[in-house]
Amino acid sequence: MSNTQSISNANPWQGLDIQSEWERFSQRETSLPHVWISHVWVDHMHCAACSGRIEHSIKSLPGILSVHASAASKRVRVVWDAQKTSPSQWFANLNDIGYPALPLNEYNAISDRTIQQRKMLWRLVVAVFCMMQVMMYAYPTYWVGSNDMAPDMVQLMKWASWVLTLPVMLFSATPFLSQAWASIKQRQLGMDVPVSLGIVAAFVMSTLATFAPGGWWGDVVYYDSLTMFVSFLLIGRWLDVKLRNRTAGALENMMRRLPNAVLKKNDVGEWVQIAASNINAGDILFVRPGEVFAADGKVLVGSTSADESMLTGESEPVMKPMGATVIAGSGNLTSAIEMQVEQVGEGTQYHALVNLMASASTEKPGIALLADKVAQPFLWGVLLAALYALIFWWTKDPAKAVMSAVAVLVVTCPCALSLATPAAMLASAGTFAKGGVLIRRLQAIQVISEVDTIVFDKTGTLTENLQQVTLEESHAAWDRQWILDVIATMSRDSLHPVAKALHEFALHQDAQDKLEMQGWQEIVGGGMSATFTTPNGALLPVKLGNADFCGVSREAESEALRQVYVTAGEIMLARLSLTEQVKPHARAAISQLISQGLDIQLLSGDRIAPVKNLAAQLGIQNASGLQKAEDKLQHVKLLQQQGRKVLMVGDGLNDGPVIAAAHTSIAMGSGVPLTQAQADMVVLGNDIGVLVSLISHCKKTILIVKQNLLWAALYNAAGVPLAILGLLPAWLAGLGMAASSLLVLLNALRLTDWDKSGWQKGQA
Repeated sequence: MSNTQSISNANPWQGLDIQSEWERFSQRETSLPHVWISHVWVDHMHCAACSGRIEHSIKSLPGILSVHASAASKRVRVVWDAQKTSPSQWFANLNDIGYPALPLNEYNAISDRTIQQRKMLWRLVVAVFCMMQVMMYAYPTYWVGSNDMAPDMVQLMKWASWVLTLPVMLFSATPFLSQAWASIKQRQLGMDVPVSLGIVAAFVMSTLATFAPGGWWGDVVYYDSLTMFVSFLLIGRWLDVKLRNRTAGALENMMRRLPNAVLKKNDVGEWVQIAASNINAGDILFVRPGEVFAADGKVLVGSTSADESMLTGESEPVMKPMGATVIAGSGNLTSAIEMQVEQVGEGTQYHALVNLMASASTEKPGIALLADKVAQPFLWGVLLAALYALIFWWTKDPAKAVMSAVAVLVVTCPCALSLATPAAMLASAGTFAKGGVLIRRLQAIQVISEVDTIVFDKTGTLTENLQQVTLEESHAAWDRQWILDVIATMSRDSLHPVAKALHEFALHQDAQDKLEMQGWQEIVGGGMSATFTTPNGALLPVKLGNADFCGVSREAESEALRQVYVTAGEIMLARLSLTEQVKPHARAAISQLISQGLDIQLLSGDRIAPVKNLAAQLGIQNASGLQKAEDKLQHVKLLQQQGRKVLMVGDGLNDGPVIAAAHTSIAMGSGVPLTQAQADMVVLGNDIGVLVSLISHCKKTILIVKQNLLWAALYNAAGVPLAILGLLPAWLAGLGMAASSLLVLLNALRLTDWDKSGWQKGQA
């Protein structure tokens, strides 16, 4: 690792020294081409003394023309000469004096959700403060007789209450009013329409009673009820925003994981810094301890350990010796290494997992769609009920008629109904993401809770992916090393677990995977074929795969071992055996799934004897071997015709069709991208036991969704008659509505706690 010593202590902010990177938070000074104006966000800057210290420290650096720091906004404006300094120097300076900084563009991206949540909190604070003040003015009128208080004093209290209600109407209630207006302009009936009608009606009636008392609207004001209603409503909205932000955080943390710049070896062997977006397959990168891998690749020089917890949910470091695969988004922990890039950008496992999460966040499950269908008729029913209350009381007491209609609109606010499903689903999605399970379709939570049959693949799902390979025999007339080179080259580009094991084995035997080959193709369930040029210059068609694919008799095969052959026509060049191990906790997991009444089945493309042997070890009664992709697909369709709800769990290329066809599916994180893209969920770690907790949590999620929907229905069924009869004042209707929404959200928060290891309790 020559010339690595000179870069081992490189500035961690050097990625910002690439012009394409600093342009994201800087503007060029038009009059001076080498001068830039940069804007950064600085943490821990709380007062004028802090800003003064920052300005003095940065100004002392060469190339800094001016600095302006604002403690109020935590922003710093730096004007600097690119010929004399670079951003990494003054970013390092800020960190050294105790003020860690971020480019303003990155901070803005991070803070969008926080700003939304804080704004909602400020709306709530204003509403609650005004509500308390209005209640102070309203309280005497409740307990003091009309003759015991001077009319001027009563009127003064009404005016004061009106002034205090204005901030609630103009600031706190604007989310509901603006959404309602948008729905009306689009000629749609949204959730906020009845709420806003109630708010506006109560305010208009109270304003008329304040400034023009004596009309049919009477002289009673409802400022206390109005401010209380908005406050309770905002509590529910704020908790909803907070819950959604917590869920979205898992996705955003992953998306911000990759570095902006990397060290690449150029054509003359020197390390140069380039933007991460300019990495190409085949590049050699230098990765220091504490840095994040920017691409998928292999360790060329050195060895280290990696933190893959962000991607797999497993907290234990993973050893990465020379030749091991490293994953974009994982962290280098112990030693500096050189790696060769194999996949970049959208081709990395990291981006595939981010895309899975992103697609899940925009998808609605069936039970949520059902709630949406119910919501529209429900809203029309609410408006009709309010109209009925208005007509019913109008001839007797117009003021009471309006307030009864308002109470109906308030008490039937569909917030609880609209939150019932997404609050629970998103809470579980965020919990799964933190635990190493990514959801591609939220619908899967509902379907998994209803499954009665689980179909497992074997290799890579119930057994370890990489198997122990032994070269049992090779043709005496052919060079053994050349045969190993053929095996390494043919298996290099395959994603099948057996091919990966063969490739690793051949490389450990000092084989080279660079032989020239023509017509390479992979046959699902069989093997691979290609044409090679022999050492003497002849063209030789070669097959690598199972006995049927290679045309070898199975009579001499061992029942306990998987056999793989290398053949050239009728000549067997080599025979290899593979032994596999059952994954840790697989026996305990299968036992618990069976105890829950689930029918567990095993389908594998492997030979019948190893499949039956594994099934016996795990206690699976229904197991089949020699299953091609179409066989697995036909088997699952037959189960579905019998009325079974089928969950398919696999990771191989030949599992893709059946994973797509099953009612729902789970792919193991070691699976190929195609399989993961078709699956509803991806278990990133290697622990098959997570499925037990996963299924239990899905059942708990649907139970909570049903509880929420039932509560919303019962609450409205009880509240509407009371509101129509005039027995439910607007303030109490607002309290009931808010309590209903809060109950739904608090019930959903029970899903944010998921103990993945809980399934092991009670196991030997």
